[in-house]
Amino acid sequence: MLDGSVLVTGGAGYIGSHAVLALLDAGHKVVVYDNLTTGFDWLVDPRATLVRGEIEDDMLVRATMRDHAVRAVMHFAGSIIVPESVSDPLKYYRNNTVASRALIESAVVSGVKHFIFSSTAATYGTPERVPVAEGDPTVPINPYGTSKLMTEAMLRDVAAPRNSSDAPPTS
Repeated sequence: MLDGSVLVTGGAGYIGSHAVLALLDAGHKVVVYDNLTTGFDWLVDPRATLVRGEIEDDMLVRATMRDHAVRAVMHFAGSIIVPESVSDPLKYYRNNTVASRALIESAVVSGVKHFIFSSTAATYGTPERVPVAEGDPTVPINPYGTSKLMTEAMLRDVAAPRNSSDAPPTS
């Protein structure tokens, strides 16, 4: 069992709310962090704490992580409509990439060691084979897939020195 809470971004949405239920049923303390743009407060189980806010609001995110002793983040928040990503790509880079970057930085600054990101098969574009394997080439064909792939890259880069035995100390 994790000592502390799990912060679930987008936890008032369909997928996030089901993750919240599974975490609660497993005995975890859960904090749902959602702006309720596409989520619903009635989807949040009353055993969880709901914080309404934007994931790029560094002060609120960090205060939430501190006040609830957050030890892990499950990140489901973001925009998900592929055709909309083509007509308004900057919205997807802002919501899925820039906002995720702020959340990642808040997690690092707050000392959160565990970060799970809900990405998408759209990072693979039109795959050469099905089923797709995790190591297959990533060639997204729309801004939605690209925005998610960029967040994957940020997480990989941030985790690399922390997973290395010769990692420099962090300040």
